[in-house]
Amino acid sequence: MRNRFVTSLPLLSLAFVAVSCRQEPPKPVVLTPPPATSGVAEVQRPPFTEISMRSQGQRVPVIMYHDIIDRRDRNAVWFDTTLEEFQDQMKQLQEWGAVPISLDQLYDHLTKGTPVPETAIVLTFDDNYQGFYDRALPILRQNKYPAAVFVHTGFVGNKEGLHPKMDWTELQELVKDPLITIGNHTITHPTDLTKLDPEAQRKEIFEAKADLEQHLGKKIDYFAYPEGNNDLITQGLVREAGHKMAFTVHNGPAEESPNIVAVDRYIQTKLKNAWDDRETDLKGGVLGVLRSPIKDAPVKYQEVEQEGVKLGLITGGVPTSLMSPTREGVLDFIKRTPGSVAGINGGFFAMAAVAATDNKMVGPCKTADMPEVAPDLEQFRWEKLRNRPLVAWSQKEFAIVPFVPESMHDASVFADFMPDMTDTFLAGVWLVHGGVARERDDMDTFSSKDIQDARKRAFLGVMADGSFVIGASLESVSSANLAKAIAAAGVSEAVLLDSGFSTSLVYGQSIKAFGHSTPTNPSRPIPHAVLIKGVLDPATAPLGAPDPAAPVSTDERPHRRRRHRRK
Repeated sequence: MRNRFVTSLPLLSLAFVAVSCRQEPPKPVVLTPPPATSGVAEVQRPPFTEISMRSQGQRVPVIMYHDIIDRRDRNAVWFDTTLEEFQDQMKQLQEWGAVPISLDQLYDHLTKGTPVPETAIVLTFDDNYQGFYDRALPILRQNKYPAAVFVHTGFVGNKEGLHPKMDWTELQELVKDPLITIGNHTITHPTDLTKLDPEAQRKEIFEAKADLEQHLGKKIDYFAYPEGNNDLITQGLVREAGHKMAFTVHNGPAEESPNIVAVDRYIQTKLKNAWDDRETDLKGGVLGVLRSPIKDAPVKYQEVEQEGVKLGLITGGVPTSLMSPTREGVLDFIKRTPGSVAGINGGFFAMAAVAATDNKMVGPCKTADMPEVAPDLEQFRWEKLRNRPLVAWSQKEFAIVPFVPESMHDASVFADFMPDMTDTFLAGVWLVHGGVARERDDMDTFSSKDIQDARKRAFLGVMADGSFVIGASLESVSSANLAKAIAAAGVSEAVLLDSGFSTSLVYGQSIKAFGHSTPTNPSRPIPHAVLIKGVLDPATAPLGAPDPAAPVSTDERPHRRRRHRRK
């Protein structure tokens, strides 16, 4: 997997640095995903100009080439590509079924969630080399492959040396070709733009763009940082100059980039790595962006056995979530929340110790009584959270989106995705998608090491008819076996909640599933719960009466089990 350490966040998110998901006082947080045929009407809204959550159901690699040379000799550099190598890579794309798309298509996909081919890829060429015109262009045209060329204007027409550059006549021909996009690459190609003072950066960025537009008669929308070097000042100048999208040389699919003016690219020597990363993502956590209307119905409880696993299921009602100032039991959350008739433990919390009272959550979090989303700005854990399912809902719809930590910490991203969103938090793994249980190997790609341990397991999602469902295993089970069981029970989409000792499923005033093995040793207190508001189904309402044989509150701290050491 890629590994990114972000030392600075985009400017819009700096105001959130001190925010955490706490109840006292309410704090902010917000999120965003791509549209699906959900039956939920989309509200007309202004264009969004950042990487939208709507795009997160796909993974598109962007590839960076430089010169295309006849043959490799002692004068060649490692990032040159021979004609034979380029031909072989284009054949490789055909074997993979890859579909090159243009920068305009990529931009619309990233900012609007506009669908692109499932196997989309983007081809870019830096530094305006003559080798592009003489060797790569005929192959691209033969295959009808779109591509982008980034031009440093101070070298246009320089035909000297081993790596001559295209001239304005050739660039004017290219700009008329619908397959080719011309982009800005500064005037002099500084090794590191960030080392220049802001005015020098401005000159490199603004004057090169103006020169390209004057000679080519076309607006230049895209930019590539020389050698990928950029910072917030450079990004700001690129935006100010009027570029819509810009590229770095950090490895990663476009959707996982920090923002629209720092889009990731792979150098061509890592083409296979780029495709493998894409495959791993799609096999693991990037299953699409789900948007489903919530069907309100009486809140019903049932116990079933499917695939050899005993389950407690609560369906119907409308979900909400709540934070505790410290930690408490699900039943305690229900008792202090008017209209709540059922509930389950919620997302994962940062301090897992049984005796802890901290309520800080892992991943973004928002409850109905918080004004905005509280982002997770703890960068040390971002890689572990990447592509895990982020759930969000409003009064009308439920959504699941693969989580990208670099871009999903800004309020505008969430507001674009679901303007009326009331709740969001990060779940553990996508268990069931499209009514099909996910395979164990696919789950393990993006999940914690203990995901397949036998323990009580909790989940939430939607049934095939659109009604909300929360549930838990009534016995210890692996996540893979839980997925098979709930899919067989008719669950259409489901994600894993915090499990083990935290598992706590409550219907009415009755605790139906708990994390420990005896009724007198209930689930550990938690900081976050998902509650169901509605009316109990008359047929199952009696099952919600308090059970004198079971605990009436889950706020009792569990006893520690003594481990017996083998001598």
